[in-house]
Amino acid sequence: METLKKSILIMVLLTFFSAFAYSQNYQRSYKSNEYPQWYMSGMGGISFPIGNFGENYKSGPTFGVELNMKVNKEVGFFGKVGYSIYPNKTSSSAPDGKYLEYTVGPRYSFNAKNLKSSLFLEAGVGGYSFIQDSYSLNGAEVAEYTSTDFGMNAGFGGILNLGTNVDLLFKAKYHNILTDNGSTSFIEPVLGLDVNF
Repeated sequence: METLKKSILIMVLLTFFSAFAYSQNYQRSYKSNEYPQWYMSGMGGISFPIGNFGENYKSGPTFGVELNMKVNKEVGFFGKVGYSIYPNKTSSSAPDGKYLEYTVGPRYSFNAKNLKSSLFLEAGVGGYSFIQDSYSLNGAEVAEYTSTDFGMNAGFGGILNLGTNVDLLFKAKYHNILTDNGSTSFIEPVLGLDVNF
C-alpha cells in the first residue's frame, strides 16, 4: 500500500510540473476581465485518515464535484460535494466507513502578470455525513450507523491552464469534523479538471 501511495504521489507531481510549461502557450477564448466567471470541477484522489480516525480506518479513494465562481481576478467562492471511502482496519467483517461532504467557502488566488496559471488558498465549512452499513460481529447484528456533523477544511492548490476554457486542478486539504467524541480528521490530495462555462 505504501508503494502505491508513493507511486500515485509521484505521478501527480510529474503531471503537475510537466503541464506547467506546456500550459502557458494557450490563450483563453473568453475575456479575462469579465466577471463573474463560473467553473465546474470533477476531481479524484486519496483520503488519508489521521489521529484516532486513522487507528480504525485505512486510506481510501475520494471523489468530488465543485462549482466555483470567481468574482474578480483574486477572489472566488466554491461549493463542493465529495464522497470518500475508508476500508475498516479493525475487523475484516466490518464494512467500510464513508463520508459525504457538502461544504462552501472562499478561495483566494495568487496570479502572476504573465502567466495564465495560478496558486490559491481556500477554506470551507459545512456538513459531513458518516455512513457505515449494518454487519454481523461474533453472531451479533450491529445496526447501520449514520451521523451528520459540522466540519471545516483548509488547504492550498494550483490551477494550470491546459487550453481553451479547461484547466488542470490540484489541491491538498485538511478536514476536521467536530463529533460527539472529539473530532475526526483526514487529509485529501486531489487532481481534477476545471471547466469554464
